[in-house]
Amino acid sequence: MEQNERRQLGKSVIWNTLGNIIYLAAQYVLQILITRMSGNYAAGLLSTAMAVTNITLSVANYGMRSFQISDLERKYSDRTYLRSRWVTVAAAGVGTALFAFCVSYSAEQRLAIVLYTLIRLSEGYIDVWHGYLQRADRMDLVGRLFGLRGLVTMAGFGLGLVLTGSLNAALALVAALNWLCVFAADVPPARRAADLAAAGGGSVRLLLWECAPLAVYSFLNSSIGSVVKLFCERVCGTEAFGAFNNVFAPVQLVQVGAMYVFAPFMMIFARAWAGRDRRVFYRGLALVGLAAPVLWVCGAVGAARLGPFFLRVMYGEAILAYTGLLQPAVIAAVTNLLVSVFCYLLAMMRGMKGLIAGNLAGIAAAFIVSQPLLAAFGTAGAAWATVASRAVQALVCLAVLLWQCRRHFAGQDSAGA
Repeated sequence: MEQNERRQLGKSVIWNTLGNIIYLAAQYVLQILITRMSGNYAAGLLSTAMAVTNITLSVANYGMRSFQISDLERKYSDRTYLRSRWVTVAAAGVGTALFAFCVSYSAEQRLAIVLYTLIRLSEGYIDVWHGYLQRADRMDLVGRLFGLRGLVTMAGFGLGLVLTGSLNAALALVAALNWLCVFAADVPPARRAADLAAAGGGSVRLLLWECAPLAVYSFLNSSIGSVVKLFCERVCGTEAFGAFNNVFAPVQLVQVGAMYVFAPFMMIFARAWAGRDRRVFYRGLALVGLAAPVLWVCGAVGAARLGPFFLRVMYGEAILAYTGLLQPAVIAAVTNLLVSVFCYLLAMMRGMKGLIAGNLAGIAAAFIVSQPLLAAFGTAGAAWATVASRAVQALVCLAVLLWQCRRHFAGQDSAGA
């Protein structure tokens, strides 16, 4: 790797990780603010909206980002990718609204879901624009843009709560500010990195059809965690679910932040796979495998030593009744990280059947274990149901991944071909 490429990769890792952690921290700050200012019930309303719209975002993104950045031969044009995103964002918005009004939610819950959907749809729309920047090796700029969005989100939500005292009014302000960021900050630099004037490159219909397995995977993958959370809200109540989500959120923030450290290396895996460089590809997998237990030990120690203190500072004394959720939250976070890496690589390999098989196994496990574990252990049951369903998903995806590697690299020497 050339020195300039190494420098750019390092800059991408730092800025992408920092920016996305700021954006993810913003989602957590929303929970802290609403809990402190309005209590666990309001936090439960926000948590319900977040759980539902995780699925919304998966439909809007359509699982297409990994396909887009690894389309090195330009099978589909940049304009085709953009037009396909108009379709998926619209479908996600309509689908979420229908879901909110078909399920027995209160009017307050439905409004929160719709408003938070608008926020997540803006994130889904910019994903295709950020794909143009990632393909141009400008993940550092993507990170800066997410950092800006996170700061705007925190400021807007805090201002909305202070001025109105209403969760839904604050969400409406955040939605407006996020869409303003899309067109004022995200689109202009991404447009310069894209070639929207290029003709040809396949149709939207063909692109959506080819990526349909990725969309199914993305939907199923986001549904696994959401199924457990929605069961938790129904069985334990909105207030207890708010407390559960408040404990899980900071640990998940670390997990997702670790995933963003991995994201800039995706192009290295893609090039190693395309060039059949077995040594580089397997070395990357080995590093992922070594990182998992290290992250678990660090997370477990950190949760035990510092978790109760930080929870009390952020939420008050009442949250200490739920500190038993910290250790399973750490295990779930590490398992989620492994799932994210395995699924990312399977998508890059175009191992669509394996992706769907792994996610179907995970969602089946979520439906099977959530109700009995919640009935027996309350919110702790939701924590262990999350761990169990993600573990099943990770094992199936890893098995398929190794099988794909064995076939792909068959006959290659250790230096690659």
